[in-house]
Amino acid sequence: MIRRRLAVLVALCALTALAIPSSGSALPQAPQPSCSPGPAECGAWHTGNVTVSWSHACAPTTITQDGGIGVSCTASDGSGSVTSTVIVRRDASPPAVTVSAERGPDSDGWYNRPVSISVSGDDATSGLASCSGDGTYSGPDTGETSVGGSCTDNAGNVGRAGYGLKYDATPPSVEVKADREPNKKGWYNRQVTVAFNGSDVTSGLQSCVPAVTYSGPDAPKTAVSGTCVDKAANTSPAAAYELRYDTRPPVLARVRAEITARGVALRWKASKDSVSFAIVRRPGLKGKQPTTVYSGAARAFTDRRLTKGVKYRYTVTALDEAGNAAARGVAAVAASSTSGPSTPSRPTGTRPALTKPALGARVQAPPLLAWRAVPKASYYNVQLYRNGQKILTVWPTKTSFLLQRTWRFGGQAYRLTPGTYRWYVWPGYGKRSANRYGKALGSRTFVVVRA
Repeated sequence: MIRRRLAVLVALCALTALAIPSSGSALPQAPQPSCSPGPAECGAWHTGNVTVSWSHACAPTTITQDGGIGVSCTASDGSGSVTSTVIVRRDASPPAVTVSAERGPDSDGWYNRPVSISVSGDDATSGLASCSGDGTYSGPDTGETSVGGSCTDNAGNVGRAGYGLKYDATPPSVEVKADREPNKKGWYNRQVTVAFNGSDVTSGLQSCVPAVTYSGPDAPKTAVSGTCVDKAANTSPAAAYELRYDTRPPVLARVRAEITARGVALRWKASKDSVSFAIVRRPGLKGKQPTTVYSGAARAFTDRRLTKGVKYRYTVTALDEAGNAAARGVAAVAASSTSGPSTPSRPTGTRPALTKPALGARVQAPPLLAWRAVPKASYYNVQLYRNGQKILTVWPTKTSFLLQRTWRFGGQAYRLTPGTYRWYVWPGYGKRSANRYGKALGSRTFVVVRA
């Protein structure tokens, strides 16, 4: 409506003078307007207060309102009068500017991806000429910024505005930590809890996945993963905690203890994942308390630090890389020891061999145990074992001893039943009470198939 009125007024300005004739004489010259400050053309748009001056003696008029304002001046003389009218256009107000985003924030007042910004304006007086500032904001990350735009009206006034936003397109960082360290080989053998802790320098951390407890399945390589989210809804890449997990112990079987001339020989079978073994003996080396007598990777061990006649209990433990353990026990009664029958004070010469029965012989009746004589030996100590347990000890003065079908030893009755037996012989010197023994003559086994 205002623009149509201005158009009409401008058209009327073409008739800058209205003559009022008087008695047919020539009219006075029409007054001519000029505006200041410029532009001098009063019909152009002015952006501030404008003063209209006339070529005749009309007083100047100052326009202080926006719009198209008509100003007139009349020149008169004796021949009549002429009136000039001019429309002065003034617009001192910048256009209204609106800067807006194509969408609202992505999360909690934050943008986390590029957003298009548009600029628009409106001017009620001179009308809008142009706007600038359209574009896309895609960073940098910031907790507070303003994207500006401007518009210019036809009078040349410039209006400006900004769109405030918070921007974070960077996901949080994640730290992964287990509640304990694995063993030295990097294996876990019981459940482990893995926690995920995050941080974000711009929008701040919102949350992380809860701690994860891993309890299987067993695997040589696996991983526990988790993520964190910041307040701008950026999700971190999955952070993984790699681990090796094994809860199953190795297989340990066929633990055997064999009495030999050198001591108690321990042997066993174990699965391939067994990497080390430990043997605990009770009584120990210094009394009743148990002692670890072996630790290593070998699958056999001979215990030589023994006391004659003492029953020893051995616990063999197999361990895998993850620290899982399997244990089995076995018992044996020592037949010889560095503290048992002692070596004589002088050499005994060449050790005689055992002669009967033949090594590993299979017998149906009680066998005759025989050996070669030892010079200066006054008696012999013969010991018989079955399944690692001593069941007989005698001190014959001759070089042979005939077993019986039944006998008593240590207050207990024994019978020669089918099975494998091992026997040992030591030479004795002087009186038995002197307890002077030479080195063992050896040991042999025989098998009773029917007694």
